[in-house]
Amino acid sequence: MGVLDGKVAIVTGAGSGIGAEIAHELARQGASVLVAASRAESAAGTTQSIRDAGGQVESAFGDLADPATAQVLVDAAVAAFGGVDILINNAAVTDAATLAKDANIADMDAATWERTLRVNTIAPALLCKAAIPHMIARGGGSIVMVASGRGVQGDLGMPAYGASKAALINLALNVATQYGKQGIRANSVVVGMVMTPPLAASISPEMIELFTAHHLTPYVADPQDIAGPVAFLASDTARFITGATVAVDGGMTSHAAPFADVMKLSSAGMLKQD
Repeated sequence: MGVLDGKVAIVTGAGSGIGAEIAHELARQGASVLVAASRAESAAGTTQSIRDAGGQVESAFGDLADPATAQVLVDAAVAAFGGVDILINNAAVTDAATLAKDANIADMDAATWERTLRVNTIAPALLCKAAIPHMIARGGGSIVMVASGRGVQGDLGMPAYGASKAALINLALNVATQYGKQGIRANSVVVGMVMTPPLAASISPEMIELFTAHHLTPYVADPQDIAGPVAFLASDTARFITGATVAVDGGMTSHAAPFADVMKLSSAGMLKQD
């Protein structure tokens, strides 16, 4: 038996990467999963692999920048499985064209801000709106926001992405506060660098070494490192955890900025000893 037996879950951005692994993990734990992706072909790949593994799964797709898509996804889950117990708001703008424009604030146009916020923040809010009544009807539910270290720190790029993820964290706090007495839990996971196949294929060894140096763990994450904690928060095992922001980032957001440089000096014997 899995910890999610009998539960119905929606996972957005489940066509690949972190979202696909979360969908697989929820299915392994016994949930019936609606795989939500931006395109039919993306949803189909994850759906088929879960089905081949014996999981209960259906798919739906649509552009989350369209406000109507949220209700379409929730309706699809209800039609397929009879309700909704778990919502994983994982989808985010990651297309190269938008990310290239999400750079220097003084140079950014309104369209970049608007698309990023529509997909990363407004769509999750509308998904909560559509899913919460179904969760309450079934006695409660769990909502997990997949946020980012960029939402709790400043950086040299991607300010729209970072602002949208900060808003997502606050959205979880408000959902937890407003609907907790009706059995709804809402939490966020703060994710850092995750070695998805596309990233692993494109990033240089030097960049991996740089990021690894700033982790407190001796390695960076793979998608399963995120999927496991998300499945835990979705489950009744975490029934007393709500309104929490959980860093699932190998310690990236937990330490002082010079950490990696100090470690390098220490290993080289260059720190003054008293």
